[in-house]
Amino acid sequence: MGLLLIMGFTLKEAIRRRIFLAVAVLSILMLIAFTVLFSFVLANSTPPSYIDLPTFLLGIGAFMTVPTTWLVYLLGSLLTVLLTTNMISGEIEAGTFVIIVPKPLHRFEIVLGKWLCYALLLGIYIVLLTLSFWAIIYWKTGYWPTDAWPALALLELVIMVLLGITTLGSTMVPTLVNGAIVLVLFIVALVSSFVQLIIPFVAPTHAVAVQNTTTIINLLIPTDALWHGTSFFLTSGALTLLQLAHVGNTPFTSTEPVTVALVVWAVLYSVALPTLAAWRFQYRDL
Repeated sequence: MGLLLIMGFTLKEAIRRRIFLAVAVLSILMLIAFTVLFSFVLANSTPPSYIDLPTFLLGIGAFMTVPTTWLVYLLGSLLTVLLTTNMISGEIEAGTFVIIVPKPLHRFEIVLGKWLCYALLLGIYIVLLTLSFWAIIYWKTGYWPTDAWPALALLELVIMVLLGITTLGSTMVPTLVNGAIVLVLFIVALVSSFVQLIIPFVAPTHAVAVQNTTTIINLLIPTDALWHGTSFFLTSGALTLLQLAHVGNTPFTSTEPVTVALVVWAVLYSVALPTLAAWRFQYRDL
């Protein structure tokens, strides 16, 4: 009962702050703009003489699936940070918990209730936005990712990992510090992909050291590694369908699926951090 009460309170708070509403409206406008621009590009594109029109459209659809999904990855990650870095620390700073905690509520219900509410909100947002982009691409080109559901599952796992980090941070440090830590970690994970790509060409003797560093970063915050797993599922089916050679490793694509061990680590990570946050909140001075 207490868990549901906190979830309802958190939902009302998210609506009152209007951040989620603003993002939802902007996302709808973005989808409309994408549809118009994509339609304009397709209407003014002519396939080469050696490619038939259906294959040409499938190729464009396969190509556009990756950047649009990467955009969802960035927007979902940013929304997670904006919405959840103050889930506990903001309430403490505002003095709300001084009133709530003495009620017949367990502290772990407060943390897990907030975490569950945000997990549902963000999860639904990611699913709807991703499927909307894919549906527009399918409508215009006839292309639908062959491994759509594994890709979507990994994309959701990215958000759960970030949510776990912000939840734990919110029980330990002030809101601004929590947000800064999460953003820096997220950017570092992203930059490590670029460094790992260029280091064999500019400093091959340091390639092993960079690889080891990237592995540590991926264990600390596995968001970028999970994105590469997502991109693999988005491109592998397309390459088979279009009978093309594999694409190379880039900061946006991968030739190999994410390892099962890393997926298991990310799942445990996204569950263990909120659990640790609930334990930490038991002893937090309000």
